[in-house]
Amino acid sequence: MKTRLIVMSVLLALSSAVTLARNAPMDQPARVEFVKIDGIAPSAERTRNAILQGASRFGWQVLNAGTDLVTLQYNKGNGKHIVTINVAYDANGFQIRYVDSTGMDYEVSDGLVEIHPNYNRWIANLGNEIKNRQMQVQ
Repeated sequence: MKTRLIVMSVLLALSSAVTLARNAPMDQPARVEFVKIDGIAPSAERTRNAILQGASRFGWQVLNAGTDLVTLQYNKGNGKHIVTINVAYDANGFQIRYVDSTGMDYEVSDGLVEIHPNYNRWIANLGNEIKNRQMQVQ
């Protein structure tokens, strides 16, 4: 009986550790500023196009594309994991902000925002792709 209790305690501890490892502090990326490239000044149109092209590369769906804000949604696993973000932009840069999610274990605890670590990877990849595209968009 004692061995059984020890085994059950170890299993419970391991399952709790796995559950806790599924969340990470949510990255809230700083605004990205653009500079002139080869004498060409950035523009809102170039930034918007870079956002749309970068989003398309990684499978983000455009929900709304306004004059200074693009709303994107990423659906991974046929609705199992859904993330919605806003990308505010102008001629000089952009900023990604979390809006909502499903199945991503979003939680605020003691002022700390946590989410599934894939969110941070998806956002970092998107941000890097937008920066790269902005340098290429004519």
